[in-house]
Amino acid sequence: MINAIYWVLGILLILEAITPASSQTLHWYRGNTHTHTINSDGDSSPDTVARWYKEHGYQFLFITDHEYVTDIAPLNALLGANERFLVLCGQEITQWSDDPRRSSARISALAGAAAHVNALFANQVVWPVGVRPCTGGSCGANSLPNMPIAETFRINIAAIRAEGAIPQINHPNLLWSLRPEDLVDTPDGTLLEIWNGGGDFINNLGGDDGTGDIRPSAEGFWAGLLDRGKVVWAVGSDDSHTFQVPRTYQPGEAAPGHAWIVVHADALTPSDLRGAIASGNFYASIGVALEGIVNDGGQLTVTIKPESMVVSSWAAPRYTTRFVGRNNQTLATVAGLKAVYRFKGSEAYVRAVVSDSNGKKAWTQPVFLDGRKEKSPYAQR
Repeated sequence: MINAIYWVLGILLILEAITPASSQTLHWYRGNTHTHTINSDGDSSPDTVARWYKEHGYQFLFITDHEYVTDIAPLNALLGANERFLVLCGQEITQWSDDPRRSSARISALAGAAAHVNALFANQVVWPVGVRPCTGGSCGANSLPNMPIAETFRINIAAIRAEGAIPQINHPNLLWSLRPEDLVDTPDGTLLEIWNGGGDFINNLGGDDGTGDIRPSAEGFWAGLLDRGKVVWAVGSDDSHTFQVPRTYQPGEAAPGHAWIVVHADALTPSDLRGAIASGNFYASIGVALEGIVNDGGQLTVTIKPESMVVSSWAAPRYTTRFVGRNNQTLATVAGLKAVYRFKGSEAYVRAVVSDSNGKKAWTQPVFLDGRKEKSPYAQR
């Protein structure tokens, strides 16, 4: 009898050893990837900023000051909690460019076209092209290289990746700085802000100036890259600068809590979050919460989490999920809390945009069906 018990225990230990970690239950973690403090042009200390996010239901936060990498160890010692809250390091590379091919590249007497990129998980400063090293703050006014904007992206993203960090292209329509052709060489695995909560001048929805200068929405920049065969992941983030209360409204004020990502990972650790973000296992949101996103190889299923504050069905928001393919084509539209799209086999990729009746949204990453990525995000594990 005792030998039989040892035999069973031995089998269980072997099975545990050969069971991949990916079979563990994954968890959803909400976080912000674009945040500023008094170490650059924010109005509050890093501990005040991190505390705001912890107290408002976030599980992780990247601090991305301009040309400055904040020491996160004291913050995690003070505010970090296992599986509850984690502060991560990063930087915003504050690139301005006087693109010689554009007469409109210089926006004002103080700045050229913005080509800003975050370096997530960066441990040391990555300097913008043409900038002289400085101590903290924003060095953007000094970084005006006389080169195409696309070239500044190429150089800065290469430097970010050499540092072992993940690049995130920020606010493509800030000051109407970028055109789609500026991003055509974006390498696979890059993140792109399709919604930035930074207040005025961001222009998330794009626009037409009436003279033929038409700019796509930030989501449109992303769709264009996907149509070019790129593997680029969509991000929503705050770009928060303003935490002092009461706030006096200023043009461009960037308060927290407007946009975020929710990552599907094994655990709330830097390595698990990094792996999930790099592989696109997350969604972007400006208010809609999802319970599940599953790609089982034959269909994409999106399950929406109902509003927790709604106490009666007659007061509940209503949801519509639009499944989108190449050329921003609507493949199907489904109402309700669960939406399913069955792959037909002819799609290059399928992504979902969930909207509620109050204007809130969530965006899933694309599931690729054209072979550009061996394993698309959200696969059942």
